[in-house]
Amino acid sequence: MERLDIFGKVCESGVSISTVDEMERLFEGFDLCAPNTSVSKTINGNYWWHLAAFFTVAIRQQVAKFVEENGRDPTDEERGDIRTSTLSTVRGTVQADQLKEAMGQNTLVFNLDTALRMMGDVAEFYVENEVRNHYFVSISGYHIDEAGANPISQAALTLSNGLTYVELFNARGLDADKFVRNFSWFFSNGMDPEYAVIGRVSRRIWAIAMRDLYGVGKRGQKLKYHIQGSGRSLHSQEFTWNDYRTTLQALYALADNANSLHTNSRDEAFGTPTEDTVRDAVAIQLILSKEYGWLQNENPLQGSYIAEWLTDNVEEQVLRIFEEMHARGGVLGSLEVNYQRNRIQDESMVYEHRKHSGELPIVGVNTYVDEGSAVMSADDF
Repeated sequence: MERLDIFGKVCESGVSISTVDEMERLFEGFDLCAPNTSVSKTINGNYWWHLAAFFTVAIRQQVAKFVEENGRDPTDEERGDIRTSTLSTVRGTVQADQLKEAMGQNTLVFNLDTALRMMGDVAEFYVENEVRNHYFVSISGYHIDEAGANPISQAALTLSNGLTYVELFNARGLDADKFVRNFSWFFSNGMDPEYAVIGRVSRRIWAIAMRDLYGVGKRGQKLKYHIQGSGRSLHSQEFTWNDYRTTLQALYALADNANSLHTNSRDEAFGTPTEDTVRDAVAIQLILSKEYGWLQNENPLQGSYIAEWLTDNVEEQVLRIFEEMHARGGVLGSLEVNYQRNRIQDESMVYEHRKHSGELPIVGVNTYVDEGSAVMSADDF
């Protein structure tokens, strides 16, 4: 039966791509092998198909470029060279984090065993084809945090997921030194002080584990991460003040040396942002990175008592969570007894209780409230 309301839902959660030809049309006019082109795809369940289509389109583009430059089709050997060159050149990221789907998103398409086996297949493809500049997983704490976890649990569960992938791929006979370089990471940044050191704690734990446990070289020891401001820290009450929260979260991220940053728009608390609010969100990044002199120092928090104390304290608590999961059989064993989901749920309840009781002050929401101000919601549109 045809639904009249379905037209407004198509592509609401992203671009709908069902064939390689549609993928080719999507990137028409973009050179996917250009050094300044990098494509990030937030997709998880059927990411393997999108990866295959994406690589196919990139190869097709380079074949077409060869034909245009040489006035003839490439030979089979030349096609092979084009394929090899394309796979080693193309840049981008696909999310594809199946463990995060199991504990934070709860949206697994396949059962977890199948999903992890497919991740291993993709890792093997990357190693065999020397795919150097494309990340086949973005190990994501953002969704775990947004589901309710506090920053310490976000770091612990995300890092443990990454270490589990290393163990699983090693068990397939893959050399960790050849695939961890294709890992990227994704964290959420809220207002709590622990967020100020989430990057340095994660990098320290990861570097030591890669060096001492797996013999990985310097490139694989580096944890490259993206930060996005916390969506759940934004509120519909006094929503214009969300820009101030986002600015402080961005300051955390930049002072902690995040590799990339997304600043949320103030109206994302209740709907899709407008062009104007997106421009303002981007301006937050630009003013901090271009005008704010303190951030011209690459590591302004280094040596600070509070930063050093927080780093040690958060690391200690992360390692304690590791021990709790180890006692339950690691990440996979912990999932079987719902350790991660229960932890996320409990911490979410604590947050909501503190917010509604006023113990956690949120200006304009539960303290310093203007009783005459209107609350924006999706129903207003």
